[in-house]
Amino acid sequence: MTIEFPCLNCGSALKAPDEYAGKIAKCKKCQFKVLIPKVAEVELVLEPIAVPESPYEKMMGNLREELKKMGFPDLKGLKLSDLSDEDVKAIFDWGMWTYGLGSSDQGSIDEIKYDGHLVVLANGSRWEVGDGDTYTADGWCEGDEVIVVNGRMYRLDELESVEVTKE
Repeated sequence: MTIEFPCLNCGSALKAPDEYAGKIAKCKKCQFKVLIPKVAEVELVLEPIAVPESPYEKMMGNLREELKKMGFPDLKGLKLSDLSDEDVKAIFDWGMWTYGLGSSDQGSIDEIKYDGHLVVLANGSRWEVGDGDTYTADGWCEGDEVIVVNGRMYRLDELESVEVTKE
């Protein structure tokens, strides 16, 4: 049996034998690394029905607008409108917390070296990845957006993180 799934970066149609479910594949078009889904993970997409906006929804809309004003980027197709209200509030709270810290580093990945042991950002900063997290970092790609806060590097489009120290 063959599993059919889209590339999360460029949208190309990809195929893999079902025995490769749960493993990483590279898109032939853009070289993006994609997790091959299990057959049970294929979901039916339903379109929502229109309902009147409640005060809660209005508040969440305001939070989304504030995040847009703060420059929250669309990350590899992930848009604020795709996120749940809980996720939007968590991102807003987290953003305000990191803003208050004033000690974060943010940017896109320029290079991943030494099987995930070193991540170099486009701004030139170099980050050594903790031994227990190199497998995760090695699965990331050039161009992925990340932020470093309190010794953890967060990949924003997948909300994954690894322990890091500045080189």
